[in-house]
Amino acid sequence: MKAKLISSKGTYLEALIEIESKEYCVMDELTLDEESMPKEGEHFELQFSNMLCEDETWESMFLGNPDNLKCLVQIAGWKYRAYGQIISIHPVTVDCGVLVEEGVIQTNDPRVVGEFIAFTISRLGVYAI
Repeated sequence: MKAKLISSKGTYLEALIEIESKEYCVMDELTLDEESMPKEGEHFELQFSNMLCEDETWESMFLGNPDNLKCLVQIAGWKYRAYGQIISIHPVTVDCGVLVEEGVIQTNDPRVVGEFIAFTISRLGVYAI
């Protein structure tokens, strides 16, 4: 996936990136390596490095996406509510549109594949690859 760096307040601080014409506030891990870091306005390949909220119940996750959305909705800063569909298990993988997140829940039950869920990303992080 490609993104464009709009601005950064510095390493491990807030940065704004654009993916598919939408802006996202992320934790800046882009500027860790000065030689390969993208410049403002430059496009780059990215990898997410997210921190998930660990105190959510299964009930809130499985009931939290009745509209079958695949997107990220900003709560504040780099905190987001993620909406997506479980696409596989071992590990459980959720397609949220602009990102695919692994390890949101732990299960061996194949019946969860295809289910739409919601969960909170407490820190949406990004680094360039």
